[in-house]
Amino acid sequence: MKKSRYLTACAGWMLVLPGVIRNCGWFGAVEKSFPTRERELLLTIDDGPDPRQTPQILDTLAKARVRAVFFVIGKKVEDHPALCRRMVEEGHSVQNHTYSHSSATFWSAGPRRAAEEITRCSAAIQKATGRMPVHFRAPVGMANPFVHLTAESCALKIIGWSATGHDGIAHDPARVVRRIRRSTTPGGIILLHESHLRGMREGERACTLSELLNTLKADGYIFTDRLDARSA
Repeated sequence: MKKSRYLTACAGWMLVLPGVIRNCGWFGAVEKSFPTRERELLLTIDDGPDPRQTPQILDTLAKARVRAVFFVIGKKVEDHPALCRRMVEEGHSVQNHTYSHSSATFWSAGPRRAAEEITRCSAAIQKATGRMPVHFRAPVGMANPFVHLTAESCALKIIGWSATGHDGIAHDPARVVRRIRRSTTPGGIILLHESHLRGMREGERACTLSELLNTLKADGYIFTDRLDARSA
């Protein structure tokens, strides 16, 4: 009896543990980089759109002639559809980051909740931009088997990242750039955020982005829309 309970507990942990590990590929493929012979990088920006940060981010990208992949939250898309349309009009890719971004609990989502979060976000993106997303990123990069199965059934590839400044919960521009630079290698996928944090100045995200782009370009990197090309 004790052995049976032990095996049951182990099986349970085998299902739960990968779901709380960022970018874990136990239950399905998670793209964290892309093959390249060049010093290429892909820029991804999560958690928007936000009227206090996104316009300046788009201005910065336009000035730098860099295209990004925006993983957006469906509810925010419904609130600010014009910002999503601007993303597409300026050559960026708009992809699925769930409808409500319940980062504390989404890792435990059952099949019904996983399906609702993903399909509602895709519907919001299609309504705002006229395009269906083909890529998905789970909140905080945590995805259980039901999330992987839902993404697969919706023909969505799950995208992770290889370099992050951890700017989703705290924002120190110099530290963000330093962390990303330290983890950057050719073919890397960079994660930034466009959400507005308490105490943040309007447009502050764009200042960090500008510093990061200048730093990595000085290191000889170029930015590609490789994933965007596959999602066209």
